[in-house]
Amino acid sequence: MPTPTFSRRTLLWTGLSVALVATGIAGEWFVFRAKAQHVAVAAYLVPLGETCRVKSAWWHSTPLTTPRALHAGERIAVPYGTSLQLIHADNGAAEFITGPAKLFLQQKAPSEIDALVSPLPEVLSAASQPTHSPAPEAFGVVITSPVNLTRYLNPLITWTARDGIVYDVAVLDPADENVPPRIARAVRSPIALAELQTPQRRQLGIDRNYEIVVRLANAPAIAAAARCLTTIDAHLDAQLPATPAALIAEAAAAMVNKPARTGDAWLALTRLPADWAKSELGVRLRLRVAAELGHTDELARAQADATALLNP
Repeated sequence: MPTPTFSRRTLLWTGLSVALVATGIAGEWFVFRAKAQHVAVAAYLVPLGETCRVKSAWWHSTPLTTPRALHAGERIAVPYGTSLQLIHADNGAAEFITGPAKLFLQQKAPSEIDALVSPLPEVLSAASQPTHSPAPEAFGVVITSPVNLTRYLNPLITWTARDGIVYDVAVLDPADENVPPRIARAVRSPIALAELQTPQRRQLGIDRNYEIVVRLANAPAIAAAARCLTTIDAHLDAQLPATPAALIAEAAAAMVNKPARTGDAWLALTRLPADWAKSELGVRLRLRVAAELGHTDELARAQADATALLNP
């Protein structure tokens, strides 16, 4: 039977060994995290449900409550009973995964900065300036949807607005000057296209260009204007998704091709819960969308959230 002294010594060495192992694991975690920031992203893990869990090769399974980046070369196990959505970074394609499953994807860093694939520090650096000039200080208006391309024939028209100010909105058909514009006077954002006054049909046409114009109510000068093209597969029943997982998948799919469906992505991102919007996938999409819209306020917020991710 061991003496009390031996027992105490054994316990001491056991405790020290456990502490060293824990320190080593923690050290590996921080080293991995530092390296991962500079590695291309292969995909994003999007939780489906509240019980979603994933397991890294060097750590026990942990809850997955918001989207998480899967970096190139990283090994992830999906436990039995867990379902998640895998959004591929290079093409935005969504794939449903149900455990047990093992994930190991490779992805080369692109020659040009890509919002979803490139390491986050590079994406943040490239997003330091908006793609378009900011709105004039006198108006402070940026049209956020629909912009570039849309799959909605009854789109929700949104723009940045100052408190207490109402606006006039018009949707014009540049290809036919004889078509009267759809108009709404003294309104606030958002407003559905079907609510605008028009003698023609309420919905937009498929595969057709339109121009959205916003001005302060009864003001002579235009505050903001944007062009959009309806997709060839657009249809009247198209609706924004309802769940966070579907919304972020919609935003990712909207931004991977050119021309991007920037306004559609904006609508989806603005409906995300705050923690999803501040996830790495949410932040990357917000950086890209805000830069393309020239929305300097949102770009600054997304930059701050990206910096917080890099410096937790």
